[in-house]
Amino acid sequence: MSEQEEHIKGFLNSSTYNQLSANQQKHAQNILTRFNKYMTEEHQLDDTAWTPQAVQQVMVGQFIADPALTNSFGIAVAPVLKAYQKFLGNKQLGAIEKAIDEQRPIMNKCRKAHQTLAELNGDSQKTVASGTKKQTAKHETPQKDQPVKEPASEELKQPTTPVKLIPAGKMKQEITRIKKEVATAPEFKEKDLSIADQQYLVAEFLQLMYQECHQGINQWRFADLQLVLGMMMPLDPNITKLEILNIVPTAQALFDYLKRTDQIDMEQYRVALKSIAHMQTSQNMLASMERRQRTTQLMLSYIQSQGVDTDNVNKTEKWMDAHQSQVATFMRSILSPWGEYERQQLHKRQQATHQPVPVEKDRQLLRKKRVPQGIKFSKKRRKKRKK
Repeated sequence: MSEQEEHIKGFLNSSTYNQLSANQQKHAQNILTRFNKYMTEEHQLDDTAWTPQAVQQVMVGQFIADPALTNSFGIAVAPVLKAYQKFLGNKQLGAIEKAIDEQRPIMNKCRKAHQTLAELNGDSQKTVASGTKKQTAKHETPQKDQPVKEPASEELKQPTTPVKLIPAGKMKQEITRIKKEVATAPEFKEKDLSIADQQYLVAEFLQLMYQECHQGINQWRFADLQLVLGMMMPLDPNITKLEILNIVPTAQALFDYLKRTDQIDMEQYRVALKSIAHMQTSQNMLASMERRQRTTQLMLSYIQSQGVDTDNVNKTEKWMDAHQSQVATFMRSILSPWGEYERQQLHKRQQATHQPVPVEKDRQLLRKKRVPQGIKFSKKRRKKRKK
């Protein structure tokens, strides 16, 4: 057990933890485990060395952008972080508590949008610090010529100018070329899927990123990668359950191969890896379902991400009734590539409902018209017939 895990365990058994509300206690371990992970990865700080600036940056980074996080999770973040730092006795406790309170409204916006602050602003080159400064500008006068520090995490950058879409013909050639190279690339060897299945997933991914998100190779955005890999591809009518289980490993192999061959740069590689970092568990769940169940599950996951307790049927239905347009827009987005298939399935269901159902008398007539086969009379019955 690591030192930070020991600290969390100690906190969960402390009087400070017992002073938290039931909701805060429910999410405390998950909040602290996630927060420590990103603080270590992005700032190389353990939980006894948090700084106000680093705390603010993590609060509006990937820590809060996961679509699976609920409203109740978001509500619990600030009090849990403050209680944890109080328990650890951080020397900058007052400054950290102030930083948490200042960043809390922005963090809530990020959670609702499932995006980092950089993605929400459409420009990841703006630092989290500058985003926070907008809130405190009325109270502070920044010094002239003071350089703005880039966040230590080097938040995933998105292009600041519109990406030029490559011609469809050229993209088709790129996909064909990459499919051929997949057959011999070492990254795709010794996988659970055959080369043909991996080629299918690679081609589908590249095609969907271009067709639905208008992004070619080295132009991908984090949110769109999540949409295609996590939502659209599992709904492919032709995809197998084994292929769903291997969407993440195949995507990882593709990203490694493209980076090794210098077809994507380091920043794009990091964006791609971030997009699949926590995706395998949900893919495993989707693979265990039939396609219509997957659609329902993805819709429920979206509703849950809006802060709705989907275990409560009445609340879920009430929210859906009040947000019909929002739900319909989401469903159209994830089903967009498979529109023709959906129309065909709807047509089949409509035809089935219009077929006349035979009434009971018709069923009886049908039974009478059937020719008996293989019927044997007992000896007693045959004797009666002879008389």
